[in-house]
Amino acid sequence: MMKSAEHSEGLRRRVVMLFYLGLLLMAVLAVGISRVCAGWGRVYLGWPNQVGGTALILVGLILVVSSVNIQYTFGKGTPAPKVATQRLIMHGPYAYTRNPMTLGALLMYLGIGVWTGSGVVVILTVLVFSGLLTFIRIHETQELTERFGDEYLEYRKRTPFLLPRYRR
Repeated sequence: MMKSAEHSEGLRRRVVMLFYLGLLLMAVLAVGISRVCAGWGRVYLGWPNQVGGTALILVGLILVVSSVNIQYTFGKGTPAPKVATQRLIMHGPYAYTRNPMTLGALLMYLGIGVWTGSGVVVILTVLVFSGLLTFIRIHETQELTERFGDEYLEYRKRTPFLLPRYRR
């Protein structure tokens, strides 16, 4: 039994590290695309790009890291479906949006586009995330309803899919 728990923990660690590596590689790709396509759709205003882009990148990174950390510690899982969380997570950033990790990645890549002044990166980010969010919306509802039943359906009713609501 102990060996199985150690194996599971090691697998979860590897999956999380691969997730972060993928996130970093996609960021490098976004910066590379902005450099290659520097003349196309460039909207560079100087310091506003730097400030706005940096803010988006930081907020996005905080959302991604905190979401993955909660999945790993509280949910006993990872972002990968093969090593999914064992518990439904409804606190932390998950109290405001059902997909804080995706929202964080979206903000991070949009931030790279703004920071580099690359309209191409912004457009590619919107296109890629539109497809990803469509897939998540269809897949998530079915899979999480099967795994968590009524608990997920109640959470889904009160928590927005992506963009947090303003609460009074």
